[in-house]
Amino acid sequence: MKIIIDECLPKRVITFFKETEYEVWSIPQIGLGGYSDKDLLDALDKKEIDLFITIDGNIEYQQNFKNRTFGTMIIRSVSNRFMDLQQYQDEIVKVCKNVKPNMIYHIP
Repeated sequence: MKIIIDECLPKRVITFFKETEYEVWSIPQIGLGGYSDKDLLDALDKKEIDLFITIDGNIEYQQNFKNRTFGTMIIRSVSNRFMDLQQYQDEIVKVCKNVKPNMIYHIP
């Protein structure tokens, strides 16, 4: 499974997957930093990824997710600080096992 972490999340979120076989990168690592949401999602469609993880709760209302080649996980947290996100690590990894294209998953 190939997972991309949005640039609005700390890069350390990648460590949530250290005990898995998943390939995980951040948006800047794949050269898509600074893209608008629409352009980013279109570019991700071409990257053959399985899952895009973000904390941007508005993205699902502002962008079209039908016919996307990847699933999207939206983390609902009080902040994007790593300390605030750590409590969701197990749930995030668990949901990854059942990801399907153009589906949106909410944590929690």
